[in-house]
Amino acid sequence: MAEETSLRLSKEARKKQIIEAALQVFIQKGYRAATTLEIAKTANISEVTLFRYFSSKQEIFQAGIEPILVESLESDLLMEPQALSVEGLSLILQHRIRFLSEHKDVVKLILNEKVLQQNDVSYIQKMVSALQVYLKQRQYLISEELTLRLLLGSFLSFLYLPQQSEQQMIDYANFLAQTIISL
Repeated sequence: MAEETSLRLSKEARKKQIIEAALQVFIQKGYRAATTLEIAKTANISEVTLFRYFSSKQEIFQAGIEPILVESLESDLLMEPQALSVEGLSLILQHRIRFLSEHKDVVKLILNEKVLQQNDVSYIQKMVSALQVYLKQRQYLISEELTLRLLLGSFLSFLYLPQQSEQQMIDYANFLAQTIISL
C-alpha cells in the first residue's frame, strides 16, 4: 500500500482525504456495512493513521455530513437580507436545490440510515429547525407546517426527480417562492 509516507499532507488535508474516502465508502455500502478498514484503504492510508485523526466511524461520518447538510443550509439562510421578497426566497431555493442535486448521494444516504443521530437530534430535524428559524425571521410563516412541507417536499422531489434544465428549476423556485409569500 502506498502509505502516507509517499505524500506528506497537512493535518487538515489528511482529514479531508479521510472524509472524502469515507463518504465514498458510506455511499457505496451504507453506514452500517462500511468499516474503518475500508475507509482507510480507500484513503490509501493505514487504519492506525485513520484513528490518529478520528476516534470512530461515527465521528468520521459526522465530520463528512455536517458541512454538507447543516452548515451549508445555515450559510444559505444567511444569504438573503431580512426583508420579505419573492426574489430573495427564490434565490435561496435555487441555491438549495442546486446544492442538494450536487450532493444527492450523501443526502439519500442520510435519509436511508436510521443510526444517524447526534446528541439525540437527527440531521433532518436540524435542517427543519434551521428552516423554521429562517422562515420565522423573515415572516414567511402564515402556516408553519404547510410552508415547511412545501419546502421539504420540493427539496426531496429534486433528489429523486432531478432538474431537467436550469430554467425549469429557476421557474419552479420562483413559483414556490411566490406561493409561500402569498400564503
